[in-house]
Amino acid sequence: MLYLIFTIDGDWKEYFDVNLAEEKRLPNVGVMQGLIKQEVEVATGNLDGRFIHFIHTSPRARNFFLNEPFMKFWRQIMENGGDIGIHPHEDDPHKAYYFQDSSRMKKVISGQVGALRKQGLNVCAYRGGYLTFSSNLIPILEENGLYFDFSCEPERYLVEGDKLVSDWRGAPTSLYRMSYQDHRKAGDSHVYEIPVGTSKGHYLYFEKSTPEIIEETALDLKEKSTKDSHDIIVSVLTHTYEYTSLDEIKNIEEKISLLKKYGRFINLKELRNIIEDLPKKS
Repeated sequence: MLYLIFTIDGDWKEYFDVNLAEEKRLPNVGVMQGLIKQEVEVATGNLDGRFIHFIHTSPRARNFFLNEPFMKFWRQIMENGGDIGIHPHEDDPHKAYYFQDSSRMKKVISGQVGALRKQGLNVCAYRGGYLTFSSNLIPILEENGLYFDFSCEPERYLVEGDKLVSDWRGAPTSLYRMSYQDHRKAGDSHVYEIPVGTSKGHYLYFEKSTPEIIEETALDLKEKSTKDSHDIIVSVLTHTYEYTSLDEIKNIEEKISLLKKYGRFINLKELRNIIEDLPKKS
């Protein structure tokens, strides 16, 4: 069986534009409110509410999304059968990346998780900005009850000048428990990695993939699951800024419809049940 987890990183395009004035790179309450409203409507209409919104936090917008009107959206998502996660962009795009700074990341992660749980929101998923990850994060995620990581895009290797941004070379292409020594290998940590679905160099990454590529990739994954008699569990990646226009939303809905032909969308509650049934070797 092919299981799919639909995810949305809560980013806005201006954040990444180094040519804009600093104030222009900050999130706008009204704009983000409208985009997230569209996300929820798409998920409700096409996924029975099953998706994860990864809440952006960064030096530019540390607690922006921990206030109203956004908290009502996080509650609504969970009430609808979805989930929330945190999405630390501990970076200054194209200049500096801090994800390997354990003390900094621990403070950020515990601060975000604590603030959300104080409001009664059970957050248990993580995805690094730019899909960054380092093995030193695994104990931090465990300490904060974040047992599902979605940072892996298998074979991704991103370097900015002399700075390593993201390295997922050699990582498994379906759900696995991370090794404490190397996050790209299966091991005995308590953190499960759910990679972005991939086949033949293509990914279930909506922004970078046409409907034809999405369908081809899903078909490949479905056939592999059938051939190997083993479940494949992967994620699907989109961003909040993709929900801007009716044409973009139509494109997203078309891709979701194609994926439904080959796999089943699940939420984290359903994922936990599946994990309990996995063979011990998994």
